Amino acid sequence: MPRQAALKAARRLEPAPEEDVAERVELRLRERGTDKVHVYEAWAWERAAPSDGPDWMPDQITEANVEKQGITHLE
Repeated sequence: MPRQAALKAARRLEPAPEEDVAERVELRLRERGTDKVHVYEAWAWERAAPSDGPDWMPDQITEANVEKQGITHLE
């Protein structure tokens, strides 16, 4: 699924302290076995972990979001 792959890649970006100030980056993901390239705008930020989270969860977690810009085709 292209959106889930984009979200996974976005979580690996350098996170901003807040969502409002996060730098937006263009991600281009080629769909395997086709000539389609999915283009997303992605950003990531840090937030405090939920208070009822498991013990192994760190105090700060990375959130991410993506917005689809379109699909291009390879020539």
